[in-house]
Amino acid sequence: MKLSTSLNVFNNSVTRNDAIRRCAAAGFEVLDMNYWDLQSQMLQVSWSEEETWAKEIRTLADQCGVRFTQMHGPVHGGAFANLVPGLTLDSFVGLAERSLRTAAILGIPWVVFHPSDIAKDGEEAFQEVLDFNVNFYSRLIPVLEETGVGIALENTCYVQGCNRFFTVAEELVQLIDILDHRLIGACWDTGHAHVHKIDHASAFRLLGSRLKATHIHDNDGVKDQHLLPYQGTIDWTRLVGTLKEIQYSGDFTYEAHNGVNKLPDAIRDAGLKFAYELGNYVISLGKEKEERRRIKCES
Repeated sequence: MKLSTSLNVFNNSVTRNDAIRRCAAAGFEVLDMNYWDLQSQMLQVSWSEEETWAKEIRTLADQCGVRFTQMHGPVHGGAFANLVPGLTLDSFVGLAERSLRTAAILGIPWVVFHPSDIAKDGEEAFQEVLDFNVNFYSRLIPVLEETGVGIALENTCYVQGCNRFFTVAEELVQLIDILDHRLIGACWDTGHAHVHKIDHASAFRLLGSRLKATHIHDNDGVKDQHLLPYQGTIDWTRLVGTLKEIQYSGDFTYEAHNGVNKLPDAIRDAGLKFAYELGNYVISLGKEKEERRRIKCES
């Protein structure tokens, strides 16, 4: 399990090239490309332009000695019937397919997407919403198989009448299991779960091998604040211990941008280095317990 960070740690205040260089200088060896931050830009360019950009980003990452192992895909909006401006369901599918092809160029194995309600403030029953999401994400399977890139469906956070469902692991498991494809798994967002008072350990045990990606951040248990570990109230020892217990093999990927990007740019690199050291400390939690388990298995 390696420590990673989303490039949204800089938001769009610096270029992606500078963000890569600065994250590498802080010590990060693996990164998350936040396609969501680039969504409006990508809607304005052709695929050939995006392809060229992705190849240039891959070259730079190789030169900096870093790898992209995760991506936050484009976002359709708060609900499928309440799309962000400029999108239809069909054009969002097209954008999602482009993001998967870009991920393939960057060498990314998992792209995170949001399952959601059909309509904001909708009255649909869970089964109807489940069926809609199954049908929608099934449309991406041909591109998954073409590229070899998988999608990780993320646990949501209820806000402003949206995301009544898929906040809990049980509902996420139902969606993933019905889709039943080796290239479809789960992303667990620690901040979303904490707002909903969900026990991470129980969720991880239920998700098991379905868990392919993480969004790691802290909060006060009330608002989705995207803070660094220990700036909120999550029990990180229990959380990390359970990730090791289920033998999670993905990355420990920060989506903790508000712990760094609120700093003045002159000291943001120092904040990023602190975040790197802190993240590696958090990953080391429960190491003695893990070693005892390994010795017991080998004896």
